[in-house]
Amino acid sequence: MFSKVRRLEIKIRKAVDNTFAGQYHSAFKGQGLEFDEVRPYQYGDDIRAIDWNVTAKTGQVFVKQFREEREQTLFVLFDISGSEDFGPSEQNKRLTGMEIASILAFSALKNNDKIGLAVFSDRIERFYKPAKGRKHILKMVRGTLLHRNRSEKTSIRSALDFVHHTLKRRCILIVMSDFLDEGYEQRLVQLGRRHDVILIRLHHPNEVFQAASGVLPVLDIETNQLRWIHAGQSGYMRQLSEHFRQLDARMEQFCLRNQIGYVSVNTQEDYLPVLEAFFRNRNRNRRHA
Repeated sequence: MFSKVRRLEIKIRKAVDNTFAGQYHSAFKGQGLEFDEVRPYQYGDDIRAIDWNVTAKTGQVFVKQFREEREQTLFVLFDISGSEDFGPSEQNKRLTGMEIASILAFSALKNNDKIGLAVFSDRIERFYKPAKGRKHILKMVRGTLLHRNRSEKTSIRSALDFVHHTLKRRCILIVMSDFLDEGYEQRLVQLGRRHDVILIRLHHPNEVFQAASGVLPVLDIETNQLRWIHAGQSGYMRQLSEHFRQLDARMEQFCLRNQIGYVSVNTQEDYLPVLEAFFRNRNRNRRHA
């Protein structure tokens, strides 16, 4: 396991040094701002920064000045339920998710941020309090790769409830899952008002075929109604494939409406260009905001 973690670290650090450290800093720069002081208004200042209380008391126009908090927290909420092990052992959703989490963690480390992690099924399986340092990151990586689940089920809502009650200060919250669950959306919206939330959906192109028999629940994207279909009935695979295909569109629209970041990662493809494109677009949108 040590050699496996070491190889993973070398791969991740190369990606971080070449691309992601700068992307991360740009994407999350200024997300945590705190009030510093007021100063007299100068020509060209943004009128939205005017401190109307001080202006009214003094009779002179003052603007608020903010400074970027020296320290931010990156917190990763990672689904390791049974469906995350779908795919070949070197390319399944759990390993791909751990690689992505490690890239973000080492990028945060270069930014002098704290990094925390919770892995979950239908309960919190492991929790690492936010801290700094390479040893802390490697401890999280080893712990997650070696961990044997107490449950194979999934409850995203329970995991989000844990975050809601545990993380009191604003943070960068990354939620990684295949999101094959229901009933978590309201809590996610609430967390989006407090934290900078990004969802990373991990999916394998063949997971639609993992269940080929029996009676299965299928969510109709258009009506949001749950229907039960038999695997042997005509058009079963077509219906299930359409369900998986539309899940991305449904989630993307949900995130767009609620100002939540969204990335869809195919675990059989190179995820680095996908992440790079997401950060580039995010940085571009921040500059134009």
